Amino acid sequence: MKKLVLAVIAGIALVLIFNKIFLSEGEVSNGRPGGQRGRMAAVAVEVAPVRTDRLIDQGLFTGTLVSQSKFSLMPRISGRIRELKVDIGSEISNGEVVAELDDEELVLAVKQAEADLEIARANFNESAGLLEIARKELERTETMRKQKVSSDVELERAQASFKTSQARHQVNKAQLANKQAALESAKVRLSYAQVDASWTGGSNQRFVAEKFLDEGAMATTNSPIVSIIDIATLTAVIDVVEKDYFKIQVGQNAEVEAAAIPDCIYPAKVIRIAPLLDSSSRLARIELEISNADFSLKPGMFVTARIIFEAHESAKIVPASSIVRRQNRPGIFLADTASMTARFVAVQLGFSDQENVEIASPTVSGQVVTLGHHLLEDGAPLKIANLESGPTTRANEKAGERK
Repeated sequence: MKKLVLAVIAGIALVLIFNKIFLSEGEVSNGRPGGQRGRMAAVAVEVAPVRTDRLIDQGLFTGTLVSQSKFSLMPRISGRIRELKVDIGSEISNGEVVAELDDEELVLAVKQAEADLEIARANFNESAGLLEIARKELERTETMRKQKVSSDVELERAQASFKTSQARHQVNKAQLANKQAALESAKVRLSYAQVDASWTGGSNQRFVAEKFLDEGAMATTNSPIVSIIDIATLTAVIDVVEKDYFKIQVGQNAEVEAAAIPDCIYPAKVIRIAPLLDSSSRLARIELEISNADFSLKPGMFVTARIIFEAHESAKIVPASSIVRRQNRPGIFLADTASMTARFVAVQLGFSDQENVEIASPTVSGQVVTLGHHLLEDGAPLKIANLESGPTTRANEKAGERK
């Protein structure tokens, strides 16, 4: 009985070993194309046609809008704000008066300067008359001295009187000029009570962005009353990585879209490029100029900028989902619809966008595998799931929409 049990166990073991060997050989032969004992199962895939179309090399960047000109308006003199003529959002013109300060003391100072000027002018006129008299007396004395009528003492006395009158007249002339300057200074200080907004360049129409003081408040030369911005032309500030930095040039055209105003594209132009990349972020500052004639864009808005670096008009294009890597090389699987097999082609990539990639070399055509290629090897049999739908795939439909 014991021998019978051992014989049964040995028989079962032989059967298991035989089945294992047989199954292993079958799997090996079925896992390789052209195996002697079986054939590799067809891989279900989806395909899309290789197209010839225009493809652009572009960069998409995010940034913020800032005004090209913004300044705080501060008075040139201290005083109480008697009237504030603007508020936040007010549109102002170049040279427009924004606020008025109390000017009673300044008006009195102007009147005092005018009175001092009149006194100085009277002294000047008086000394001018005395100088003329002294000059004539000197001429008469010199004539008489030549005729031996007057003495040397009289001539010297006339010369001294003329010099004294001349010096006094020079002093009065200087005092007149001083009083004239004092009057002009008083008038200028009086004009400072009218706080106006003046600027050079840019738009003639600007806006009040912030208000810092109200009517009745004391304003000093260091206290801003309002801030004024120019939004007719805005600057979009973006940061770019090193890879895109050297593709950007001053004067390049761009397109800007504000997140708050969808489906509205604003033309822009690169006007400034930072000469360095930030050592911590490895980003460079780029500034784009945007015309904002309708004032729809506002500083502080979040924007997306699109800069076109280069365009290829007749590029061979495949969906981005068709690119694979084999042996650390990029490539694609072309689908041979006649033999229903896949052929791996190593490629050199060109431009790309979010959906499509340019095949720079070699020249390819036909159908390219877009889904299921992770299971493929060169020469693997295919089962094309979307073959009946023809060459139009989801990628092609999107490409058609872009056209």
